[in-house]
This record gives sequence, C-alpha cells and structure tokens, in this order.
Amino acid sequence: MLLVVVSVFLALLGVVASRVSLASLTKDDASRDPHAYWILGMCALLPAWLVAFVGLLGSQPDVRPRLVSGVAFMLSVAAGLVGVIATEARVRETGDSVEARHATRLWRLGALAFVPAWVVVLIGYAAR
Repeated sequence: MLLVVVSVFLALLGVVASRVSLASLTKDDASRDPHAYWILGMCALLPAWLVAFVGLLGSQPDVRPRLVSGVAFMLSVAAGLVGVIATEARVRETGDSVEARHATRLWRLGALAFVPAWVVVLIGYAAR
C-alpha cells in the first residue's frame, strides 16, 4: 500500500513540476518543436510509473513473480508502448513547429501516454 501512496505522490509532484516547466517554456511565445512539450508531459508521470513498475518485481531476488504480477508487468509495458506510439502519432500531425498556445494540448498528450500503463501497474500491485 505504501508503494501506491508513493507512486500517487510522485505523480502529483511530477504533474506540478512539469506544468511549472511548461509555463516557463511557453513564456517567450516562441514556436518550438512539438515534441518538446510532449516529452515534458511524459516526464510528469514517468517517475510514478517507474516506481510502481519496479515495485511489481518484489523484494526477493530469486523468486519468480506470481501470475498476476507477471501479467501486470507485461500489460503495463504493452500499454506504455501503445500509449507512447499513439500520442506521438498525434503530435506528429501538428507539423514541424508549434506555437505556445498549443503547448498545453501537446503536454496533455504526453502525460496521457503513461496513464494506462500506470493504472495497469497499480491494479496489478493491488491484486497481488
């Protein structure tokens, strides 16, 4: 249960820190590569997902993960890859550069990329 609390705390901290960074990045109204905003959004939930993901491994080095943990581990990886690929395809549609007013939408796409993977890991950890 402590792992879930730590993961949620890291998610909230990551979203706040990433959002503050987004505000400072868009302050000058310059057009940038849309992937800059997208990656900044991905960095919001990446630490929370990573902590929960590693927590599924357990603390004993030689014990194989149980079925639920193993399935959640693999589904989380698959959900993360699908989320990153799908949101990157949407970012690629915006073109080579984007104005600062579209930065929030791209940031949300980046943050959305890891939400399914994070939820799968948390469900897998809770089901253990």
